[in-house]
Amino acid sequence: MKKNLRIVLALTLGLATTAHAQDWSVDSRTRVNSTEDATSTEQRVRTAVDFGGEKVSAHVEFNTAATLGKYAADELNFDVRQAYATTNVMDFASLTAGRMALDFGNGRIMGTRDWDQYDLGSTFDGFLVGINNDFADLHLGYATSKDTTHSMFTEGYEGTSMFINAGKDMDNMSFNLFYMSRQDDIVGVDETSMGLDASYAMDNGINLTLGYYTIDDGTDSEMDLTSLGAHYQVNDGLAVHAGYDMYGENGFYSSTGSFGDMQGSGMIYSSFEGFEGTDMSFGGSYAMGDFMLGATMHNVTSEDEAVEYAVTDISLGYTLSDNSSVKVNYATSDQDAENEFTKTWISLHIGF
Repeated sequence: MKKNLRIVLALTLGLATTAHAQDWSVDSRTRVNSTEDATSTEQRVRTAVDFGGEKVSAHVEFNTAATLGKYAADELNFDVRQAYATTNVMDFASLTAGRMALDFGNGRIMGTRDWDQYDLGSTFDGFLVGINNDFADLHLGYATSKDTTHSMFTEGYEGTSMFINAGKDMDNMSFNLFYMSRQDDIVGVDETSMGLDASYAMDNGINLTLGYYTIDDGTDSEMDLTSLGAHYQVNDGLAVHAGYDMYGENGFYSSTGSFGDMQGSGMIYSSFEGFEGTDMSFGGSYAMGDFMLGATMHNVTSEDEAVEYAVTDISLGYTLSDNSSVKVNYATSDQDAENEFTKTWISLHIGF
């Protein structure tokens, strides 16, 4: 555990002795991954506590994960996913320091990965400054990230990041601009990323979205992605949505983003390096009392039409109380015509 994280943990534990715990939560997920020749089960439990007041507060979250079956891990993994403290600086700014899972914009460049067992690449040790002003929602941050135990890369990764995020709401329109400069000390790459999100709420109830994202690692393989979307609330319970993602010549992949190799439900869509093509999606959701049903279909096609497949996500949720819920997901992909890949999982959230 890094020295700066040990310091933050000591501070948060010290704060806990003077402030009573306000909110506890437990998230449990059991997911079965199946193909015709193998089945594995992933188990993940996250336990979090928030305490403090308006001036000073803290958040600590532990992650326990294991995989059973053909792709079983060697042991049960336990780590500190988040441990940070936040303080109000004279009502002018907020200062947060420690280990954080961060989301900016729609998470294409920096966002948490709920489908991942460990949130690889999207938790950072550092600090975040939020500036309070009437012009825009402004955040500045500096962070380090390191993973050698659960890394998706054979050589692991270790680097530093400096980033700025600015968001603005104007009547029916909203904008979010994110910029990050990141250095990977192991690979030796200096990377710059930029993401622009915009949305417009029409008078007829349709909400339109536009996103443009680029990543430049200093080589000739600059990646880019353009995203279009529409959402319509038909009535109080029914909503429909559609999306169209266009991947550039070198594809688009962010090691710190929520849309990684297996975005969303954990199925492989199209956001892997080198993919040039489109991902067209459509779906809807229906809420009836405490029940919620949702479904989304993705049609993925490469520019040369050598890749063409579909992914389907179905979810059923039930609200147990104001702060507790249960959800069942099922996802399937026909990317491999000879070996259909499915994922089925149940998630339980309990807050008290």
